[in-house]
Amino acid sequence: MEHTIAKAESRLVRIPVDPPRGDAIQQFNALELPIVTITDRAGRIGTGFGYTIGAGGSSILELLRAELLDWLIGQDARRIAFIHEHLNKSIHALTPGCISSTALAGIDVALWDLAGKRTETPLSLLLGGAKDRVLTYNTHVGWLNRPLAEMVKLCKQAVKKDGFHALKLKVGKEDPEEDRERVARVRDAVGTKVKLMIDANQSWSIDEATRRLKLLEEFDLVWIEEPLPATDIQGFIELGKRTRIPRAGGESLYSAAAFYDYIRQGALDILQPDVARVGGITNAMKVCHLAESANLHVAPHVSPELSVSIAAAVSNSMMIEYVPQMEPVLKRRVRIEDGYAIPSHAAGHGIEFDEKAMTKFEVK
Repeated sequence: MEHTIAKAESRLVRIPVDPPRGDAIQQFNALELPIVTITDRAGRIGTGFGYTIGAGGSSILELLRAELLDWLIGQDARRIAFIHEHLNKSIHALTPGCISSTALAGIDVALWDLAGKRTETPLSLLLGGAKDRVLTYNTHVGWLNRPLAEMVKLCKQAVKKDGFHALKLKVGKEDPEEDRERVARVRDAVGTKVKLMIDANQSWSIDEATRRLKLLEEFDLVWIEEPLPATDIQGFIELGKRTRIPRAGGESLYSAAAFYDYIRQGALDILQPDVARVGGITNAMKVCHLAESANLHVAPHVSPELSVSIAAAVSNSMMIEYVPQMEPVLKRRVRIEDGYAIPSHAAGHGIEFDEKAMTKFEVK
């Protein structure tokens, strides 16, 4: 049967990040991409991927090769939900967790890409087709280790030259007044019509977050992202009583069930599923539909080349994040017009890797 899986392979690509990027808890000098290709008996190829920042890609690659890929041979590539559930149960002792969910995501994304190619349908339409474009916010301008003058310059350029209507700044400087100055300077530089978000990368306690956010409430922020450790649901609930700034999070949640707990307890206002970390497109769509049922918005985390298809598929998407992480190994960047990302019109997810660049950065 032509839709039976004939081959499943993986490789690891490590893209240097120079200069290193930094947030409140880490700096990293590389992006690692575990990449999966699945070929059916008709010769169609689906490509999937996950990512890690800094290190860890080799562990994901080993899990794929040692435990997951061989079982795929001979399976019906159309049965995406069955494959996802079977593989998840086969490594149940390792779940939920970032390594296992990222490995599963590589396979799941490849299967959905293959489904789009088999049906000659763009992924955004295959998944629902609610929108033809999605507002995009620029995070790259706002790394915490950027000097203030450089950050302000890049923010102004992103708005006036590149057409972005939304920006995100990392916060978490040792001195809270320095965070306030950075946000104030950017708000003054780009004006009040530009949407502005902040991200503390899980670096605060509830009391610290309360104090710091009081200094920032005047700047009309769309959200505070991950102010507390992702496991601190009660802290997020309490923070909602202490600040007017909406709470966003989800990039560090590794299952749809984890999102359900946050939704059920009213711990987040905006959900940010990461396609790789949550286990792939199958689980990301579950999160989007859970959020819609609770009348909440989603703003998929990073990987704009893929996130645009997820966000365009659902009616409750708010924005996607632009960080130029994969661009060195892509044939083309995500299409952004007047601050809005346009999903690919090609069959599947439409992401094309540059084989010459992939070979250059491949970890042998």
